Amino acid sequence: MQRIADVVFSLSASLWLALAVVGGIAAMGIFPTARTLDISIAGYEAFLAAHPEEGRMLVAGHFAERIFMLAETPRLVCAVVAALALAVQLAASVRAPTLKKTRVAALIAAAGALAFSAFSATSAFRSLDATYRGLASNAATIADAIALKPQLDAAHTLASRTMTVEVVALLVLITLSAIAAGGSRTRA
Repeated sequence: MQRIADVVFSLSASLWLALAVVGGIAAMGIFPTARTLDISIAGYEAFLAAHPEEGRMLVAGHFAERIFMLAETPRLVCAVVAALALAVQLAASVRAPTLKKTRVAALIAAAGALAFSAFSATSAFRSLDATYRGLASNAATIADAIALKPQLDAAHTLASRTMTVEVVALLVLITLSAIAAGGSRTRA
């Protein structure tokens, strides 16, 4: 049972980490590329003409958003599976109580950041982004879209920082888990 829990934990935590970083990696490619292209999207022609830089970023955002959305539910599933597998691992282990507590703390930090991201920060950002896009798609409300942009940027910053906490906590959790697995093998 211990070996199965180890494998399930390793796979689910690793997949969770991969899904947590995939959107950021995609965005690192999409947004700089969009800045250099003469791109457009139907319905935003007036916005692109009036504010080309913001317009290109709006188009890039359409592409990047889909990647983040596709990764969100699988991240939640991986978090639950990783938490259950970690619980089995910890229940079966009698050594290193400090390492156990630190692993649990890292899991709580990662899961808390994921929950805050999925159910608060990212949803607030998406809501503001939808409003921004709606305003940007109407020539009469472009000025309102530009006025909303600082609030949208702040929401984006919060969502990004929350995902950064999730990734860092996962890196700590995976590292501590590797140390714990190495320690149990040397004692076995």
